Amino acid sequence: MVFYRKYRPQTLSELFGQGAISSLLQKAFQEKKLAQAYLLCGPRGTGKTSTARILAKMVNCEKSSVISHQTSDSLTADSETDLKAEDSVPCNLCSQCLSITDGSNLDLIEIDAASNRGIDDIRALRENIKLSPASASKKVYIIDEVHMLTTEAFNALLKTLEEPPAHVLFILATTEAHKIPATILSRVSRLDFQLASQEDLMKVIQHVVQKEGLKIEDEAISVIAKKSDGSFRDCLKILDQLASQGETITASLVGDTIQGGNFEDVSKLLELILKKDAHLSLELFLKLSESGPNLKEWILSLMDTLRLVLFLKHGLTDVVESVGQEKLITLQALAQISSVEQLVFCLSTFQEAFEQMRFTSIPSLPLELAIIESTAGVHGSQFTVHSRESQKREESSVVITRSEETKRSLSEPLSALEHSGRDDTLPSAEIKMVVIGPQTSVSSDSIAISSDLALIIDKWNYILETIRPNNYSLEAMLRSVKVLECDNGRVLIEVPYAFHQRILETPKSQALLESVLSDVLGKVTRVKTVIGKRPARLEELQNVEIAADDEIIRIASEIFSSDGV
Repeated sequence: MVFYRKYRPQTLSELFGQGAISSLLQKAFQEKKLAQAYLLCGPRGTGKTSTARILAKMVNCEKSSVISHQTSDSLTADSETDLKAEDSVPCNLCSQCLSITDGSNLDLIEIDAASNRGIDDIRALRENIKLSPASASKKVYIIDEVHMLTTEAFNALLKTLEEPPAHVLFILATTEAHKIPATILSRVSRLDFQLASQEDLMKVIQHVVQKEGLKIEDEAISVIAKKSDGSFRDCLKILDQLASQGETITASLVGDTIQGGNFEDVSKLLELILKKDAHLSLELFLKLSESGPNLKEWILSLMDTLRLVLFLKHGLTDVVESVGQEKLITLQALAQISSVEQLVFCLSTFQEAFEQMRFTSIPSLPLELAIIESTAGVHGSQFTVHSRESQKREESSVVITRSEETKRSLSEPLSALEHSGRDDTLPSAEIKMVVIGPQTSVSSDSIAISSDLALIIDKWNYILETIRPNNYSLEAMLRSVKVLECDNGRVLIEVPYAFHQRILETPKSQALLESVLSDVLGKVTRVKTVIGKRPARLEELQNVEIAADDEIIRIASEIFSSDGV
C-alpha cells in the first residue's frame, strides 16, 4: 500500500499541522456540541478527508457510547479517568472504527461531487437520508469537492443542510471555498485547513522513515519537505517514489527525481527577474526547462507568485498567510526588492506570453521573451507599451470609420451588384472591421454608442454561455454575428450568410435570444437580422456582366444567391 494511505491519520492527535482544528473538534465532541454539518476548506493534501473520516469514527465509535462526558468545572477522580479514556476515541479497535477504516461501513457514504454533481444525485441523497443507520449511531455523508455541484444541486441541498435528521452528519470538503454559495455557507460550520509547515512535514517524513526502516540523509528530508509545497500527501508520495529505488535517499537523488516547477524554483527565477538580471534569469530558466516542464504551468506559477507579492505590497498580509510561514518569508523578500509598477508590468507581460503560446511555433519563445522584457523593467519597455497603445488607437479609428460607412450603406438602395446576384461571402478580415460587435473593443471617448449596445457588448460572453445549454447550435452561430445597434428595445444583428438569418429568425431561436437579451437589458427586446453588405468593386461588376452571358453561371448564381434562397 502506498505511504499516504498506509500512514493516513486515524485519530485527531495524529493530525499534523492542524492543531486548532483538532482542539476545536475534540472539545465539541466532549461537550456534545458537534454541528450537524461541517465544511472543511483548504489546499490539497492537508488532511480534510482524513479529518472527515476521523469525525465519522468519533460519532460512531462503540467506546464513545459508554464514556461519561463531564465538563471541566465539575471534574472528579472518576471523570478524569473518563476524559483520559475519551482521548482515545476513536479507539480504532471496535467493529465500527475498523469498518470505516477499510471502507466497508454502510453508514459512511462518501460522494465525489465531481462525478455526482447533478440535481438528481442530490434528490436521491435526500430520499436516502430518511432511512435510519444500518448499524451505526449516525449516518455520515462526506461530499468531496463539493464546489463542483451545480447551482440546482446546491439549491436542492439547502433544506437538507438546514434541518437534517438527528441521525445524519454532513461533512463537505472543498479546495475552492469561494465557489460555495453564501446560502450553503450560512448552514454549515466552516473549518479552514492550512498548508503544512516544513517542520510538520519533516516530522511526518521521519515518522514514516522510522516505521519503514529507510536510509535517508537529513538534508534529503529537508529537500523533500520543500518540494512538497505544504502538502502531506505530496510529501509521502515523493518519499514513496524515492523509497522504491532501493538505495539510500540523498539530497542529490531527490533533486534528480523531482524536477522543477515548484515554489522554490519559481521564487528563484522571480528574484533574478525583479533584480533585472536578464543573463542569469535566462540561464536559470534554460536549466530548469531541461526536464521539459509544462510551460503553461510555469507561467501560471510565476503569475500566481507575483500576485501574492503584489498583495503584500498593499498590506494584505492576512490574505497571503495561508501559504505557510516559509513561503511568506520568501514572498516578503521579493516584495522588498520590487515596486508596484514593476510587479504590474511583469504580470501584464506574462499574461500576454500565456495568450501567445497557442500561436507560436517555438513553445518556449513567448516565455523567454517575457523574461527578457520583464528584466528590462517598466522604463525600459515604455516604447513597447506606447507602440501597443498607438496601434490600438489606430485600429479603433479604422473600426469607427468603417462602422459609419456600413450604417450609411444599410440605408441605401440595393446596388447593381445585388440585382445581378451579389455574393454574401465577405473576407473575414473585412467583416471584423466593418461594424462594432461584441468582439470589438472601442473606447467610450472614441465613439458614442447607446448604453444598451454597450451593455450587450460587455455581456456578450454571458449571453452566449446562457444560450449554450439550451441550444448549442445557436450559441455557435452567434459567435460569427455582429451587433450593429440597439435602440428602444430593438436589436439589429448582422449575419454573414442568409443561412444564419433563416436560423435566427426561426420562432424557437428568436424567442430564446430575445428572452436572454431582455433579461440582460431589463426590458422587452426584439431582434432583427440583416445580411452583411460591402461596396461593390469595379472588377466585380465587370465579372458579373461577363458572367451574365453564361447560362450555367447565371443559373448557379440564382441558386446560390442569398436573395433567392
